[in-house]
Amino acid sequence: MSDFLPAIPIGILLSFTIGPVFFTVLETSITRGVKAAVFVDIGVVLSDIVFFVIAFFSTNSLLNSIKENSNSWYLLGGVLLVAYAGVSLIKIIQEKNKIENKEGAQIENSPNLLKMVVKGFLLNIINVVVLFYWVGIILYFGPQFEKDETKIHLFFIVIIVTYFTIDLGKIYLAQQLKKKLTDLVIKTIKIVVNTFIVICGLFLIFKGLL
Repeated sequence: MSDFLPAIPIGILLSFTIGPVFFTVLETSITRGVKAAVFVDIGVVLSDIVFFVIAFFSTNSLLNSIKENSNSWYLLGGVLLVAYAGVSLIKIIQEKNKIENKEGAQIENSPNLLKMVVKGFLLNIINVVVLFYWVGIILYFGPQFEKDETKIHLFFIVIIVTYFTIDLGKIYLAQQLKKKLTDLVIKTIKIVVNTFIVICGLFLIFKGLL
């Protein structure tokens, strides 16, 4: 059992890693509600499962590809992040200001939950840094488990369960801010979050060009 204890702090660290997903989940909780944010997070978890499967079954070949074409990987991830957040920014800026009610900022009553899952999945899957993260986890802990597939899979599950549990707490706390925020503040938060994602994408592009 002690073999899996390191997975808990890794899951906590993953949950609090400052990146596109971190801010998007919080922003969704504030603007769309807890349910929508949870489904965004489910999409993120699904993309992590895809990355883990890819990393697990092709670690050596994938590692060689990353080493040989690291600049291309960074460029691809950067371009996708900039494109995703850039389109979102344009839509947000073009939105008409809504009339506020007495309870604070308006929230969409019935968000498309499938759309939320896809949003979380795509936002995480286009971030190649996440793939590098899982490759690193497998390369480091794989030998410690003597490449026992069952133990590696359980280690991954503990990481994901820890990550998701912490995120549920973050989502709930963020949603409590709803009544204290105006629609203008909500719109500003959206702009800031997507601007941050664009900056992350530009950073990856810059790293890929070096």
